[in-house]
Amino acid sequence: MASAIETFKRTLSEELGIGVTAFGFSGPDLTPESGAYAALDFLRLGLSEKIERNIDFLLIVTEVDLAASKLSFALALPSQLTNVAVISVKRLDPGFWGEESATHTLSDRLAALMSYSFGRLLNLSRSTDPDNLMFDFKAVNELERMQDFTPEQRAAALHNLPVEARERVSQRNKGKLSFVMRALAINVSGIIAGVRRANPLHLVTRLPTMATAAMSVLIFLFFTPDMWDVASTVEVYQLVLFSILANVGATLALYKAFAFGPILSRDRVVSESAVVTEVVTIISLFLTMLIVNLGFILLVYVAIVSIFPDRLMETWTTVHPATGLLAHLKLSLLIGGLALLAGSLGGRADSNGLIRAVLFTNEES
Repeated sequence: MASAIETFKRTLSEELGIGVTAFGFSGPDLTPESGAYAALDFLRLGLSEKIERNIDFLLIVTEVDLAASKLSFALALPSQLTNVAVISVKRLDPGFWGEESATHTLSDRLAALMSYSFGRLLNLSRSTDPDNLMFDFKAVNELERMQDFTPEQRAAALHNLPVEARERVSQRNKGKLSFVMRALAINVSGIIAGVRRANPLHLVTRLPTMATAAMSVLIFLFFTPDMWDVASTVEVYQLVLFSILANVGATLALYKAFAFGPILSRDRVVSESAVVTEVVTIISLFLTMLIVNLGFILLVYVAIVSIFPDRLMETWTTVHPATGLLAHLKLSLLIGGLALLAGSLGGRADSNGLIRAVLFTNEES
C-alpha cells in the first residue's frame, strides 16, 4: 500500500501540482451487511474526519470488501458532493482471485484506482481509452493499464480544483449563520449540480414503501364523503398552502431518516462541504416530494373525471355539488397532500442505503 500511495503522490504532483498527505486512522466498529461493508458508513466517517482535519478531499483506503447496491461488489465509491472517496484493496491482489499473489500488481491497481477516484471527485469525465487514468473500467485487471491523464484532463482538473475544494470552516462559537449564507452564495453552481446528480426523478423510484402507504391512504380518502365535503367548502388558497406545507412536512420526515445530518467538529465549527451536502439533500428531497405530490394530484383528478359517477358527485356532498372543474381540483389538492404526508411516514421504512446512495454518490466502480 505504501508503494501505491507514493505512486499516487507522484502522479498528482507531476500531473496536477497537488500535494498529498497520507495518514492512518481507526474509525468505529462497522457491521458488515451480506458479507460486505456498506461504503456509505465509511462516507459518513470521512465527512467527520474532513472537518476535524480541515482537508479539502479525502480518499479512504480500507482492506474490507465494500457492498454495492447494483453490482456484486464495489472497488471504489467516489462522492463528489462530499469530496470523499472510499476505496477497497480487498480484491486488487491477484491472490484474491486464485492466482499467484503479486504485491506490485496490487500496488499498480491501487494507485490507478486512487487516481481515478480523485479524478471523479474533480468531476473529470470517464474515458474510453484503456491506458487513461479515467478509463471506465469494468474488470479489476483493467486497472493495470491505466497510467496517464490527457492534457485536456489536466486542464479540466486544474480548473475544477478551486471550485470543488470547499473545506472552509466557520469561526468557533460565532458567525455560523453568516458563514452558512456565504457558503450558499459561493456554491450555487455546486448545489445545482449536486441536485442534478441526485436526480429527484430517480429518487422517486427508490421509495416503494412510501408509494404503497400513500396509495392506501389515497384510495381510502377518495371514497370518503367527508373529504368531498371538506374540499368543497375550503378556499383554493387554503388548499394550495396545505399542499406546500405537506411537501415541507414530508421532506422533513424523510430528511430525518436519510440525511447524514449536520456535522460539527469538536470545536463546534461547521464546514462548507457539510453546508452544501445538507442543502443539496433538502432540495433534492423537497423536489422529490413535489414530484410525488403532483403525481397524486393528477391521479386523483383523472380518477374523478374518468371513473366517478356524475350522479354521485351531485348528491354525495352535503354542501355543494362537486361537479365542476374547481371542485375536482380542490379535492385533488386535499387528497394528494394527505396521501403525501401519510406516505412520508411509511417512506421512512424504505432502504436507507439505497436512498443515501442516490443522494450522496456519483457511482459505484
